[in-house]
Amino acid sequence: MVKRNLIYMAKPIYGGWVSFTAHLSLKKNYNLYKIGNKTEQKKRQYGYSVEYQNMSINDIKKLDNILITAIDKSYYKYLDDLKQLNNVTIVIHDPTELKGDVLDALPYFKIITIRKTVQKYLKEKHNLKSKFLHHPFYAFPIEKNSIKNTNIAISRVDFDKHTDIIVGANDKLPKNKQVQIYGALNDLYVYHKLRDTNFKKYYKGKFGKSFEDLMNLLNNCKFMVDMSAIKNDGGGSQYTFLEAIYFDCILVLNSKWVDNVNTPFSNGVNCYVVKDSPELTKLLKNNSENVNKKIIKNAKLLLEPHLKGRGW
Repeated sequence: MVKRNLIYMAKPIYGGWVSFTAHLSLKKNYNLYKIGNKTEQKKRQYGYSVEYQNMSINDIKKLDNILITAIDKSYYKYLDDLKQLNNVTIVIHDPTELKGDVLDALPYFKIITIRKTVQKYLKEKHNLKSKFLHHPFYAFPIEKNSIKNTNIAISRVDFDKHTDIIVGANDKLPKNKQVQIYGALNDLYVYHKLRDTNFKKYYKGKFGKSFEDLMNLLNNCKFMVDMSAIKNDGGGSQYTFLEAIYFDCILVLNSKWVDNVNTPFSNGVNCYVVKDSPELTKLLKNNSENVNKKIIKNAKLLLEPHLKGRGW
């Protein structure tokens, strides 16, 4: 396998793009770069024990086998330079990324999608072929705790994460069953959707970008709730899902993520699925330990292709 050079072309410092880039770099021992005004010899901390090097676009263009791990509008200005190169690959994570400059550049690149729904959308909507690969997952060392007594959410607090569903459920739950909410905030979402709720009562803040921080959160977690729902996406995995499974947490998903799509996730088999706050409240109040044990065991099978990381 030819070694790739990873380029992170986005501003966010938290979330799935960051996790993806770190896991791929660690799993395959790939170098990571960001595009800057000048090339720096000293590397910087990216998170999750990964380092990156700032490099000018002129030096970036000298690299072989470039893989763009994520891109946002802050870096669109470099697409014309990269379109001129051979053997550039870009990862498309979800349909929200398919906008003007990116869409125009995609025919010049090889495309990888990490969910089959996105692969299908690209082909049907934009007639673009892509290669589907499972999210790579780096098996970092952990110490598992047999005592599982907290329920948490670790996604970004954002429109597509539907944190308001969790807040609504918490209002009806006894304190020992409430979901502790962690993650970076989208201030616009908080203002429009959460300002008149009890969100601040349940929000515990951001957490560090290290595997130790993840272990501190998930080691005694029983239910990990992720209410993600994205139009023209879903069915597959996200890093919050995989991290929950890795730590033997029971995954609770939004029905909009799994309904009417081809998905390995099955309610009561390897996860639970709820559609709204009342259903989430009911689940967290009353659930079967026998079913929970089965879900934890079956979910491990979902993790296997991610641990193998083939194709990257």
